[in-house]
Amino acid sequence: MEVRIATINDVELLCTLLTEFYAYNAKLQPMYCNVAIEDGKYPTSIIESDDSDFIIAVSGGKLIGFIHITKTETPSYSAVVPHKYAEIIAFMVTASFREQGVGSKLLDFAKLWSKDKNLEYIELVSLINATEANLFYDKNKFSTMSLVKRLEL
Repeated sequence: MEVRIATINDVELLCTLLTEFYAYNAKLQPMYCNVAIEDGKYPTSIIESDDSDFIIAVSGGKLIGFIHITKTETPSYSAVVPHKYAEIIAFMVTASFREQGVGSKLLDFAKLWSKDKNLEYIELVSLINATEANLFYDKNKFSTMSLVKRLEL
């Protein structure tokens, strides 16, 4: 297995796995997430960005996992302590490769990516009912720092 930064040559592979990712999220949160077919615009825009990347895991020519990671910072308000950090926007390992260390290798690469950019920490938002993912994050020492509450109208 190879873990690396995606290039423009990986867009087709990313489209396949992103389409799977969208279907997974739509199953978990059908009221908020749609099943969609990725056309390549999203991964292309990230690959061409200076502050974001797709970190990918490839095995046998097949994309088996990815992290979309971006460099960000806290708002510049006087009441907020300034921080520059990495945000994981999307993270997935295809079902047949879970529990085999792929997610850990992707996360290790994300840590190196973040340290190379002199960022202080990695943050992500996870769906509350993404049980497998949340167990993985807990196992990898992510802390719950806030909760998002929603009031339906």
